[in-house]
Amino acid sequence: MYRLNDNAEKVKPNLFERAQYGQDLTLEISNALSFAAIGENDAESEAVADLIEESANDENIFVAEDIDFIDKKTGKREFIDAYGSLNVVSSRCNPAYLKTSSGRGRKRTKIALAMVKPQSGEKLRFIVLTQPDMFGFDFVGGYGLLSGAMVRLKGLPYFKKNFRGGVTSDEFTLGAENTHFHFHTNILGYTKWIDFDELRRVWTDCLRKTARDMGRELKVNTKDGLVNIYIKDVKPKVRDSSKEITLDDAITECVKYVVKGSDFAKIPTEFICQVEKTLYGKRLVETFGEANKRKGKTKANNERQYLDKNDTIQDSSNTALLRSAPKTVANDTRKRETLRQMGARMIRAGRREEWKALIRRIFAKRAEFRKIKLAQRYKYAIFCTLAGEIWRGACVSDERFYEYKVAAYGDSAFAY
Repeated sequence: MYRLNDNAEKVKPNLFERAQYGQDLTLEISNALSFAAIGENDAESEAVADLIEESANDENIFVAEDIDFIDKKTGKREFIDAYGSLNVVSSRCNPAYLKTSSGRGRKRTKIALAMVKPQSGEKLRFIVLTQPDMFGFDFVGGYGLLSGAMVRLKGLPYFKKNFRGGVTSDEFTLGAENTHFHFHTNILGYTKWIDFDELRRVWTDCLRKTARDMGRELKVNTKDGLVNIYIKDVKPKVRDSSKEITLDDAITECVKYVVKGSDFAKIPTEFICQVEKTLYGKRLVETFGEANKRKGKTKANNERQYLDKNDTIQDSSNTALLRSAPKTVANDTRKRETLRQMGARMIRAGRREEWKALIRRIFAKRAEFRKIKLAQRYKYAIFCTLAGEIWRGACVSDERFYEYKVAAYGDSAFAY
């Protein structure tokens, strides 16, 4: 149903399969969100579901051959094949947006770590603070407990004394049979030597006090009544994976996702709207300590601002992310009603079909703009949407473009 056609897949079959898998997953999530929103009479979530569904249609999903970039290690120009979306909806339940956020989060993490000046005896460490399985908690309650405990921990003299600076990120998974949530926080930063048992006691105490403030009792099913944590030193080479981790792997763990896209599709109906709204607008990576320094217009600050203003496309081979078309002033909606707000208003007024027609027009206009920008940025690439529209970068020869079209469409290429 979502295939370009049998001949087109001969161009890059694996690439098209990856793009179509991502499309199918996105549509599955949008359908689940829409079903839950209608049941709860939640107009805003209905609007978000419509936006995600429209972003996953054949006209918006594209594949690209020969995306070029400069390898920072070798300094040479490299080429990869990639796929992405011409319209990425800002929602944590959108797989395309999760990948986009991951790329920005990776760069933000590197900038943040570079701002920290470790002192003698301090090392870069990766720490995971877990939370017991939250039976009886809805998503808002469970995630609120994690966030509140982290705020409490960061305010303690213990934390300020032992943690110089770095980043934190949150993640959750579904428990057995998808009946409850399991939350944890990742910390990547420069610290003094950390006593394992002491940190367990401090973190458990933060969770217990936060739960008590919420009128709940925290249950920890371990022999000593303390929650589990993991501490690993960041090393160039790993000899013991239970105690050490490379910097690249640590950053990947911090920024890979808040929740897997495949897990999002399994979230129980009664929680899915909660999850989408709770995570909306939340940064994937938060900084602390010396990494919070933002005074003056430093190179790091300029890079941070640039990262916040760019979209991405997804690398099909290793999920690396490349920047795509920057947002223009015309597309800046910070001072206007957002699309999700507009959609909620129109749906409440019984104008859902009009709303869906509107976003089709908006997305079509944005898609045309981003096609131009992609062709300008990646001059050696050829692009093709799943609907069959093909365009090229400025440096692609007529001969190569012709060969691509013939490989994709055969004789029909002459009529396209």
